[in-house]
Amino acid sequence: MQLTRILREGFIAGLIGAGAVALWFLIVDVIAGRPFFTPAMLGSAVFFQEHDPSKVVIAFSRVVPYTMIHVCAFIIVGTVAAALAAEVEVAPPTLYLIVVTFAVFEFGFYIMLAVLAQPLLGALTWWNVAIGNAIAAYGMGFYLWREHPKIKEALRLHPLGETEEGE
Repeated sequence: MQLTRILREGFIAGLIGAGAVALWFLIVDVIAGRPFFTPAMLGSAVFFQEHDPSKVVIAFSRVVPYTMIHVCAFIIVGTVAAALAAEVEVAPPTLYLIVVTFAVFEFGFYIMLAVLAQPLLGALTWWNVAIGNAIAAYGMGFYLWREHPKIKEALRLHPLGETEEGE
């Protein structure tokens, strides 16, 4: 039962995060006058080894495969977050693992981006990525917060994560 719940919550949280980032970059791309440029650019880098933003072709064959990777990555992240949320219900001090996990995820994403698409980093500004990921984290966190009301109660009783024994 717990595994099924974690997988369900992880899937939903991942879709929320992936959708939030995709919507953010769609808005950014539309404002810049080039809808779907960001997923086309990243898809071009991953699947076609194209590293010059001026040569990026906005095509279905580049947007959809990258979007699938994007969604799968967020489902994995969402499942890890759901597992951590389930653990926090049992042991509230593990909440602080979520903060560390988020930081590691962010750092890992920037490293992956630097390795796979370093020349494209000028076209994909770090602050847009940070804003998109913050929106996704908020959406995923809000969903998991609502699904795990025991976390709120545990934090109300022990805001700094101390245990019943005072540790």
